[in-house]
Amino acid sequence: MSLNADIALPPRMHRDGVTWYCYLANGYFTYLLNLQGNVLPFLQSEQHLSYRVASLHFSAIALGQIMVGLFGNAITQRLGRTRTLWMAGVGLVLAALLEGWAPHVGVSLLGCLLIGFPGALVPGIVFGLLGEAQGRHKDVAFAEVSALSYIFGIIGPFAIVAFLWMALGWRPAVLLGGVMGLVITLAFRNLPIANAADSKLPEHVRLPPAYWAFWCLMICCVALEFSVLFWAPAFLERVAGLSTATSAGGAAVFSVAMITARFAGSVAVKHIAPTPLMVGTLVVTAVGFGFYWGIGHGWAALLGLFLLGLGIAPLYPLTVGMALQAAGPQSAAASAKFMLAVGLSIMSMPTLLGGLADKFGLSTAHLTLPALMIAALICLFVGRALVAQHKLRNLAAIDR
Repeated sequence: MSLNADIALPPRMHRDGVTWYCYLANGYFTYLLNLQGNVLPFLQSEQHLSYRVASLHFSAIALGQIMVGLFGNAITQRLGRTRTLWMAGVGLVLAALLEGWAPHVGVSLLGCLLIGFPGALVPGIVFGLLGEAQGRHKDVAFAEVSALSYIFGIIGPFAIVAFLWMALGWRPAVLLGGVMGLVITLAFRNLPIANAADSKLPEHVRLPPAYWAFWCLMICCVALEFSVLFWAPAFLERVAGLSTATSAGGAAVFSVAMITARFAGSVAVKHIAPTPLMVGTLVVTAVGFGFYWGIGHGWAALLGLFLLGLGIAPLYPLTVGMALQAAGPQSAAASAKFMLAVGLSIMSMPTLLGGLADKFGLSTAHLTLPALMIAALICLFVGRALVAQHKLRNLAAIDR
């Protein structure tokens, strides 16, 4: 018997053109976003940047994502989903061109800003659109889109290793992301996409307290993911003692684990309720951190990085599902606010980690990760308590 009685699903899930556009668009966005952790050591070395200055690239992405969180819903309501996705696709292509050229830090920072805005309009639309298109299959769709995104994400580190092996440098790997974005954007340019069901609601809608608890949980989960993602290549090289090329390729272990866990998660959500599944994955994350940081050398660091990927992978799609369920009919507004959470988490935690690394060293700075795990557990249980409280109030209102 399923542990989650709320997800008695129809026998088959239909993946139409809109679903595949969501999957692929979010994929090339993830390719460029995830690539930044691998690009950063090269930029830092070429331009002689401190950890803090290098981390401004993360801040630029985060600033753009915060803009999406603040204004994305209004932009999508005005332009419609089709034109907004087109604008985001063009922005990502331009971002790849700028960062692939990047003669100095100002150009690479501008490229990162474009990844954040308008690029982050893609995931800002995709999750709400998938939730409407797939209905009761939305948890499976969220797990699948996240897994496919990490297939794109893992291409980046291997592309850098391949281009380095061919003595072409790291820049062609960034330009490859622009090519992928251009192909996908053009391929789906004529696909009809329905606007959100709540697109006629006032721009400033009131979302319930439970949604905001899960929104805070999202900040913790995204901060965990991107703190590891952005700093893993540097950690493997400067703490675990691996070579630059091995560190760039070894960082792909995290993406491999993310892919594995997210495909497994698309099956697990059919049988296990979100709360125990999330608690279990946080336990795996803690064990992974023990190997990654506690031992922190050679094979142990790589094993820990793999376990971190397994544990962290389900957190974001699970949180998205719980937040959208708490938001009820206000899915588009809720989905747009996700990018505000993502932007704030990327702007704060990886940058804070970089600043702490300048002062105390990269190894000590990584103690921010277990603090985020504890905060995530607190947010999860607060959110579930608020959901239960809301249900009790509704039952009391019906009784009256």
